Amino acid sequence: MVEGDDVRSRMPVLTELGRRFAAAPPLARRRVAAALNITAEAVELVRVLLAGGAQVLVVSSKATTFDPAAAEAMTTAGARVLTEPAPGNDAVGKEILAFAPELLLDNGDLTALVTAEDGPTAVLGGTVHSQHALSRVRRGAPVPYPLLAVTESALKTAVETAHGTGQAAARGLMNAGVQLAGSRVLLLGFGVTGRAVADYLRGCHARVMVSEVAPVPLLQAVYLGFEAVPLRAGLAAADVVVSVTDARQALALADLRLLRDGAVVGGIGHTRTEIDRAGLRAAATTVARVPGGVRYDLGDRRLTVLEGPGGNHVFAGINPPELMDISFALHALSLTTLATGRRLPPGVGPVPADVDAEVARLKLDVLGLSEVLP
Repeated sequence: MVEGDDVRSRMPVLTELGRRFAAAPPLARRRVAAALNITAEAVELVRVLLAGGAQVLVVSSKATTFDPAAAEAMTTAGARVLTEPAPGNDAVGKEILAFAPELLLDNGDLTALVTAEDGPTAVLGGTVHSQHALSRVRRGAPVPYPLLAVTESALKTAVETAHGTGQAAARGLMNAGVQLAGSRVLLLGFGVTGRAVADYLRGCHARVMVSEVAPVPLLQAVYLGFEAVPLRAGLAAADVVVSVTDARQALALADLRLLRDGAVVGGIGHTRTEIDRAGLRAAATTVARVPGGVRYDLGDRRLTVLEGPGGNHVFAGINPPELMDISFALHALSLTTLATGRRLPPGVGPVPADVDAEVARLKLDVLGLSEVLP
Protein backbone atom coordinates (compact mmCIF):
# COMPACT_ATOMS: atom_id res chain seq x y z
CA MET A 1 0.00 0.00 0.00
CA VAL A 2 1.32 3.43 -0.96
CA GLU A 3 1.64 5.89 1.90
CA GLY A 4 1.44 9.55 2.87
CA ASP A 5 3.25 12.18 0.84
CA ASP A 6 3.94 9.72 -1.97
CA VAL A 7 0.19 9.30 -2.48
CA ARG A 8 -0.42 13.05 -2.47
CA SER A 9 2.21 13.63 -5.15
CA ARG A 10 0.51 11.02 -7.34
CA MET A 11 -2.99 12.54 -7.04
CA PRO A 12 -2.52 16.00 -8.60
CA VAL A 13 -6.14 16.48 -9.67
CA LEU A 14 -7.32 16.16 -6.08
CA THR A 15 -4.53 18.52 -5.02
CA GLU A 16 -5.77 21.12 -7.49
CA LEU A 17 -9.38 20.67 -6.37
CA GLY A 18 -8.23 21.10 -2.77
CA ARG A 19 -6.71 24.48 -3.66
CA ARG A 20 -9.89 25.56 -5.45
CA PHE A 21 -12.14 24.39 -2.64
CA ALA A 22 -10.06 26.16 0.00
CA ALA A 23 -10.27 29.44 -1.93
CA ALA A 24 -14.07 29.27 -2.38
CA PRO A 25 -15.55 26.48 -0.20
CA PRO A 26 -18.45 24.90 -2.14
CA LEU A 27 -19.41 22.52 0.69
CA ALA A 28 -19.45 25.01 3.56
CA ARG A 29 -21.21 23.50 6.61
CA ARG A 30 -22.56 20.59 4.56
CA ARG A 31 -22.59 17.23 6.36
CA VAL A 32 -21.00 14.53 4.19
CA ALA A 33 -21.12 10.84 5.13
CA ALA A 34 -18.63 8.77 3.12
CA ALA A 35 -18.41 4.97 3.08
CA LEU A 36 -14.86 4.32 1.92
CA ASN A 37 -12.03 1.85 1.94
CA ILE A 38 -9.88 3.45 4.65
CA THR A 39 -6.65 3.85 2.68
CA ALA A 40 -3.99 6.49 2.09
CA GLU A 41 -5.67 7.36 -1.23
CA ALA A 42 -9.01 7.99 0.49
CA VAL A 43 -7.28 10.36 2.92
CA GLU A 44 -6.66 12.73 0.01
CA LEU A 45 -10.35 12.78 -0.93
CA VAL A 46 -11.33 13.46 2.68
CA ARG A 47 -8.87 16.37 2.81
CA VAL A 48 -10.46 17.88 -0.29
CA LEU A 49 -13.97 17.62 1.19
CA LEU A 50 -12.76 19.24 4.40
CA ALA A 51 -11.04 22.00 2.40
CA GLY A 52 -14.41 22.63 0.78
CA GLY A 53 -15.90 23.39 4.19
CA ALA A 54 -17.70 20.08 4.75
CA GLN A 55 -18.20 18.27 8.03
CA VAL A 56 -17.13 14.72 7.15
CA LEU A 57 -18.10 11.40 8.72
CA VAL A 58 -16.16 8.47 7.23
CA VAL A 59 -17.43 4.89 7.60
CA SER A 60 -15.17 1.93 6.84
CA SER A 61 -16.44 -0.08 3.86
CA LYS A 62 -14.76 -3.34 4.85
CA ALA A 63 -12.25 -4.68 7.31
CA THR A 64 -9.92 -6.10 4.66
CA THR A 65 -8.97 -2.64 3.39
CA PHE A 66 -8.82 -0.83 6.75
CA ASP A 67 -5.51 1.00 7.30
CA PRO A 68 -5.18 2.36 10.87
CA ALA A 69 -2.63 4.97 9.74
CA ALA A 70 -5.08 6.27 7.14
CA ALA A 71 -7.86 6.44 9.74
CA GLU A 72 -5.57 8.44 12.02
CA ALA A 73 -4.67 10.81 9.17
CA MET A 74 -8.35 11.40 8.42
CA THR A 75 -9.05 12.13 12.08
CA THR A 76 -6.08 14.50 12.32
CA ALA A 77 -7.31 16.34 9.22
CA GLY A 78 -10.67 16.96 10.92
CA ALA A 79 -12.94 14.09 9.88
CA ARG A 80 -14.75 11.71 12.19
CA VAL A 81 -14.00 8.06 11.39
CA LEU A 82 -16.11 5.00 12.24
CA THR A 83 -13.85 1.98 11.99
CA GLU A 84 -16.57 -0.67 11.63
CA PRO A 85 -18.75 -1.15 8.51
CA ALA A 86 -22.42 -0.24 8.91
CA PRO A 87 -24.15 -3.56 7.99
CA GLY A 88 -25.04 -5.58 11.07
CA ASN A 89 -23.74 -2.92 13.44
CA ASP A 90 -26.60 -1.04 15.06
CA ALA A 91 -24.30 1.34 16.92
CA VAL A 92 -22.64 2.48 13.69
CA GLY A 93 -26.02 2.87 12.02
CA LYS A 94 -27.29 5.03 14.87
CA GLU A 95 -24.20 7.25 14.69
CA ILE A 96 -24.68 7.78 10.96
CA LEU A 97 -28.35 8.69 11.39
CA ALA A 98 -27.54 11.00 14.30
CA PHE A 99 -25.04 12.78 12.06
CA ALA A 100 -27.99 13.53 9.68
CA PRO A 101 -25.92 13.56 6.47
CA GLU A 102 -26.88 15.93 3.68
CA LEU A 103 -24.58 14.34 1.10
CA LEU A 104 -23.60 10.67 0.72
CA LEU A 105 -20.54 9.10 -0.85
CA ASP A 106 -21.88 5.60 -0.82
CA ASN A 107 -21.06 1.92 -1.19
CA GLY A 108 -24.77 1.05 -0.92
CA ASP A 109 -24.90 0.78 2.88
CA LEU A 110 -25.62 4.46 3.57
CA THR A 111 -28.44 4.74 1.04
CA ALA A 112 -30.08 1.59 2.43
CA LEU A 113 -29.76 2.93 5.96
CA VAL A 114 -31.14 6.39 5.22
CA THR A 115 -34.02 5.30 2.97
CA ALA A 116 -35.14 2.74 5.58
CA GLU A 117 -35.94 5.60 7.96
CA ASP A 118 -39.50 6.95 8.06
CA GLY A 119 -40.17 10.63 7.59
CA PRO A 120 -38.29 13.37 5.74
CA THR A 121 -34.57 13.11 5.10
CA ALA A 122 -31.89 15.79 5.16
CA VAL A 123 -30.12 14.15 2.21
CA LEU A 124 -29.72 16.36 -0.87
CA GLY A 125 -28.08 13.63 -2.93
CA GLY A 126 -25.04 11.44 -3.23
CA THR A 127 -22.65 9.40 -5.31
CA VAL A 128 -22.18 5.64 -5.66
CA HIS A 129 -18.72 4.21 -6.14
CA SER A 130 -18.94 0.54 -7.13
CA GLN A 131 -21.02 -1.66 -9.42
CA HIS A 132 -21.87 -3.90 -6.48
CA ALA A 133 -23.15 -0.88 -4.55
CA LEU A 134 -25.15 0.32 -7.53
CA SER A 135 -26.82 -3.07 -7.93
CA ARG A 136 -27.78 -3.02 -4.25
CA VAL A 137 -29.27 0.46 -4.56
CA ARG A 138 -31.27 -0.48 -7.66
CA ARG A 139 -32.69 -3.55 -5.91
CA GLY A 140 -33.72 -1.49 -2.89
CA ALA A 141 -36.48 0.98 -2.17
CA PRO A 142 -36.88 4.00 -4.47
CA VAL A 143 -34.39 6.74 -3.60
CA PRO A 144 -36.05 10.16 -3.10
CA TYR A 145 -32.92 12.16 -3.96
CA PRO A 146 -30.41 12.08 -6.85
CA LEU A 147 -27.63 9.48 -6.66
CA LEU A 148 -24.90 9.94 -9.26
CA ALA A 149 -23.41 6.67 -10.49
CA VAL A 150 -19.70 7.49 -10.51
CA THR A 151 -19.00 3.80 -11.11
CA GLU A 152 -20.69 4.15 -14.54
CA SER A 153 -19.11 7.49 -15.42
CA ALA A 154 -17.80 7.52 -18.99
CA LEU A 155 -14.45 8.78 -17.70
CA LYS A 156 -14.14 6.26 -14.87
CA THR A 157 -15.00 3.25 -17.00
CA ALA A 158 -12.69 4.30 -19.85
CA VAL A 159 -9.67 5.06 -17.67
CA GLU A 160 -9.82 4.14 -13.98
CA THR A 161 -11.73 0.85 -14.29
CA ALA A 162 -10.05 -0.19 -17.53
CA HIS A 163 -6.53 0.38 -16.28
CA GLY A 164 -6.66 0.75 -12.51
CA THR A 165 -8.80 -2.30 -11.80
CA GLY A 166 -7.21 -4.36 -14.57
CA GLN A 167 -3.69 -3.71 -13.30
CA ALA A 168 -4.63 -4.21 -9.64
CA ALA A 169 -6.34 -7.52 -10.40
CA ALA A 170 -3.33 -8.93 -12.24
CA ARG A 171 -0.98 -7.68 -9.55
CA GLY A 172 -3.21 -9.10 -6.83
CA LEU A 173 -3.17 -12.56 -8.37
CA MET A 174 0.61 -12.47 -8.77
CA ASN A 175 1.06 -11.25 -5.20
CA ALA A 176 -1.00 -14.25 -4.10
CA GLY A 177 1.55 -16.50 -5.79
CA VAL A 178 -0.46 -17.27 -8.92
CA GLN A 179 1.56 -18.04 -12.06
CA LEU A 180 -0.12 -16.19 -14.94
CA ALA A 181 2.20 -16.63 -17.93
CA GLY A 182 1.16 -19.73 -19.82
CA SER A 183 -1.70 -20.55 -17.46
CA ARG A 184 -5.21 -21.10 -18.72
CA VAL A 185 -7.36 -18.53 -16.92
CA LEU A 186 -11.15 -18.72 -17.06
CA LEU A 187 -12.83 -15.36 -16.56
CA LEU A 188 -16.48 -15.35 -15.50
CA GLY A 189 -18.16 -12.16 -16.70
CA PHE A 190 -17.16 -9.74 -19.45
CA GLY A 191 -18.63 -6.42 -18.41
CA VAL A 192 -16.51 -3.28 -18.11
CA THR A 193 -14.49 -4.72 -15.22
CA GLY A 194 -14.27 -8.19 -16.74
CA ARG A 195 -12.83 -6.80 -19.96
CA ALA A 196 -10.27 -4.77 -18.00
CA VAL A 197 -9.16 -7.84 -16.07
CA ALA A 198 -9.04 -9.95 -19.25
CA ASP A 199 -6.88 -7.38 -21.05
CA TYR A 200 -4.33 -7.22 -18.23
CA LEU A 201 -4.20 -10.98 -17.72
CA ARG A 202 -3.56 -11.43 -21.43
CA GLY A 203 -0.83 -8.80 -21.13
CA CYS A 204 0.75 -11.06 -18.49
CA HIS A 205 0.76 -13.85 -21.12
CA ALA A 206 -2.08 -15.83 -19.60
CA ARG A 207 -4.26 -17.83 -21.99
CA VAL A 208 -7.62 -16.22 -21.23
CA MET A 209 -10.97 -17.94 -21.71
CA VAL A 210 -14.28 -16.13 -21.17
CA SER A 211 -17.60 -17.50 -19.92
CA GLU A 212 -20.48 -15.03 -20.12
CA VAL A 213 -24.28 -15.45 -19.99
CA ALA A 214 -25.18 -12.32 -22.00
CA PRO A 215 -24.81 -12.48 -25.81
CA VAL A 216 -23.51 -8.95 -26.49
CA PRO A 217 -20.49 -8.97 -24.14
CA LEU A 218 -19.69 -12.56 -25.15
CA LEU A 219 -19.60 -11.55 -28.82
CA GLN A 220 -17.43 -8.58 -27.86
CA ALA A 221 -15.01 -10.94 -26.13
CA VAL A 222 -14.80 -13.08 -29.27
CA TYR A 223 -14.06 -10.07 -31.49
CA LEU A 224 -11.37 -8.94 -29.06
CA GLY A 225 -9.63 -12.27 -29.54
CA PHE A 226 -10.57 -14.08 -26.34
CA GLU A 227 -11.64 -17.72 -26.34
CA ALA A 228 -15.36 -18.05 -25.55
CA VAL A 229 -16.20 -21.27 -23.71
CA PRO A 230 -19.19 -22.85 -21.95
CA LEU A 231 -18.78 -22.68 -18.19
CA ARG A 232 -18.36 -26.42 -17.59
CA ALA A 233 -15.79 -26.84 -20.37
CA GLY A 234 -13.87 -23.79 -19.18
CA LEU A 235 -13.80 -25.03 -15.59
CA ALA A 236 -12.45 -28.43 -16.64
CA ALA A 237 -9.62 -26.77 -18.62
CA ALA A 238 -8.67 -23.92 -16.27
CA ASP A 239 -5.63 -23.55 -14.06
CA VAL A 240 -7.04 -20.33 -12.60
CA VAL A 241 -10.65 -19.11 -12.37
CA VAL A 242 -11.51 -15.46 -11.74
CA SER A 243 -15.12 -14.43 -11.13
CA VAL A 244 -16.04 -10.84 -12.03
CA THR A 245 -19.81 -11.22 -11.76
CA ASP A 246 -20.78 -10.03 -8.26
CA ALA A 247 -23.46 -12.74 -8.61
CA ARG A 248 -24.32 -14.95 -5.66
CA GLN A 249 -23.13 -18.56 -6.13
CA ALA A 250 -21.58 -17.86 -9.53
CA LEU A 251 -19.38 -20.85 -8.66
CA ALA A 252 -21.40 -23.47 -6.77
CA LEU A 253 -19.84 -26.59 -5.24
CA ALA A 254 -20.85 -28.67 -8.28
CA ASP A 255 -18.98 -26.22 -10.52
CA LEU A 256 -15.89 -26.24 -8.31
CA ARG A 257 -15.75 -30.06 -8.42
CA LEU A 258 -15.10 -29.79 -12.18
CA LEU A 259 -11.77 -28.03 -11.63
CA ARG A 260 -8.49 -29.87 -12.02
CA ASP A 261 -6.24 -30.70 -9.10
CA GLY A 262 -4.26 -27.64 -7.98
CA ALA A 263 -6.59 -25.06 -9.54
CA VAL A 264 -6.80 -21.58 -8.02
CA VAL A 265 -10.08 -19.66 -7.70
CA GLY A 266 -10.59 -15.99 -6.88
CA GLY A 267 -13.03 -13.11 -7.15
CA ILE A 268 -12.47 -9.50 -8.16
CA GLY A 269 -14.89 -7.08 -6.57
CA HIS A 270 -16.87 -6.52 -3.43
CA THR A 271 -18.51 -9.75 -2.31
CA ARG A 272 -17.52 -13.18 -0.94
CA THR A 273 -20.72 -14.85 -2.13
CA GLU A 274 -19.64 -15.52 -5.73
CA ILE A 275 -17.77 -18.65 -4.58
CA ASP A 276 -19.48 -21.35 -2.48
CA ARG A 277 -16.93 -21.35 0.34
CA ALA A 278 -19.37 -22.92 2.79
CA GLY A 279 -20.06 -25.81 0.44
CA LEU A 280 -16.35 -26.35 -0.12
CA ARG A 281 -15.66 -26.35 3.60
CA ALA A 282 -18.39 -28.92 4.24
CA ALA A 283 -17.21 -31.19 1.42
CA ALA A 284 -13.47 -30.99 2.12
CA THR A 285 -11.62 -33.67 4.06
CA THR A 286 -9.09 -31.05 5.19
CA VAL A 287 -9.01 -27.25 5.08
CA ALA A 288 -5.71 -25.41 5.47
CA ARG A 289 -4.59 -21.80 5.41
CA VAL A 290 -1.94 -21.19 2.75
CA PRO A 291 -0.24 -17.94 1.68
CA GLY A 292 -2.94 -15.77 0.15
CA GLY A 293 -5.87 -18.08 0.62
CA VAL A 294 -7.42 -21.35 1.81
CA ARG A 295 -6.72 -24.81 0.38
CA TYR A 296 -9.53 -27.37 0.28
CA ASP A 297 -8.77 -31.09 -0.10
CA LEU A 298 -11.70 -32.76 -1.84
CA GLY A 299 -10.13 -36.22 -1.86
CA ASP A 300 -9.29 -36.53 -5.56
CA ARG A 301 -8.20 -32.91 -5.95
CA ARG A 302 -7.09 -29.84 -4.04
CA LEU A 303 -8.37 -26.32 -4.76
CA THR A 304 -7.07 -23.00 -3.45
CA VAL A 305 -9.56 -20.17 -2.98
CA LEU A 306 -7.95 -16.75 -2.72
CA GLU A 307 -9.06 -14.56 0.15
CA GLY A 308 -11.67 -11.88 -0.42
CA PRO A 309 -13.81 -9.97 -0.79
CA GLY A 310 -12.03 -8.55 -3.79
CA GLY A 311 -8.74 -10.16 -4.72
CA ASN A 312 -7.57 -6.87 -6.21
CA HIS A 313 -8.17 -5.07 -2.89
CA VAL A 314 -6.95 -7.73 -0.49
CA PHE A 315 -3.74 -8.67 -2.28
CA ALA A 316 -2.71 -5.52 -4.09
CA GLY A 317 -4.24 -2.61 -2.25
CA ILE A 318 -6.71 -0.53 -4.22
CA ASN A 319 -6.11 0.80 -7.71
CA PRO A 320 -3.02 2.96 -8.40
CA PRO A 321 -3.24 6.48 -6.89
CA GLU A 322 -2.91 8.12 -10.31
CA LEU A 323 -6.19 6.49 -11.35
CA MET A 324 -7.99 6.76 -8.02
CA ASP A 325 -7.23 10.47 -8.49
CA ILE A 326 -9.78 10.46 -11.32
CA SER A 327 -12.53 8.59 -9.45
CA PHE A 328 -12.17 10.62 -6.27
CA ALA A 329 -12.17 13.87 -8.24
CA LEU A 330 -15.44 12.77 -9.87
CA HIS A 331 -16.92 12.20 -6.42
CA ALA A 332 -15.74 15.58 -5.12
CA LEU A 333 -17.10 17.55 -8.09
CA SER A 334 -20.34 15.52 -8.19
CA LEU A 335 -21.00 16.24 -4.51
CA THR A 336 -20.29 19.91 -5.16
CA THR A 337 -22.80 19.85 -8.02
CA LEU A 338 -25.44 18.46 -5.67
CA ALA A 339 -24.57 20.84 -2.83
CA THR A 340 -24.80 23.96 -4.96
CA GLY A 341 -28.41 23.36 -5.94
CA ARG A 342 -28.23 21.91 -9.44
CA ARG A 343 -31.63 20.38 -10.13
CA LEU A 344 -31.34 16.68 -10.88
CA PRO A 345 -34.08 14.01 -10.82
CA PRO A 346 -34.35 11.61 -7.87
CA GLY A 347 -32.99 8.10 -8.15
CA VAL A 348 -29.85 6.76 -9.77
CA GLY A 349 -28.57 8.94 -12.59
CA PRO A 350 -25.42 9.60 -14.60
CA VAL A 351 -22.57 11.87 -13.61
CA PRO A 352 -23.18 15.11 -15.55
CA ALA A 353 -21.12 15.26 -18.74
CA ASP A 354 -19.56 18.58 -17.73
CA VAL A 355 -18.21 16.98 -14.53
CA ASP A 356 -16.61 14.16 -16.53
CA ALA A 357 -15.13 16.71 -18.92
CA GLU A 358 -13.76 18.95 -16.15
CA VAL A 359 -11.96 16.08 -14.43
CA ALA A 360 -10.55 14.90 -17.77
CA ARG A 361 -9.29 18.43 -18.52
CA LEU A 362 -7.62 18.65 -15.12
CA LYS A 363 -5.92 15.29 -15.67
CA LEU A 364 -4.74 16.31 -19.15
CA ASP A 365 -3.38 19.53 -17.67
CA VAL A 366 -1.23 17.74 -15.09
CA LEU A 367 -0.01 15.40 -17.83
CA GLY A 368 1.11 18.46 -19.81
CA LEU A 369 -1.42 17.81 -22.57
CA SER A 370 -3.93 20.63 -22.12
CA GLU A 371 -2.60 22.44 -25.21
CA VAL A 372 -3.76 19.50 -27.34
CA LEU A 373 -7.38 20.51 -26.73
CA PRO A 374 -8.85 23.27 -28.93
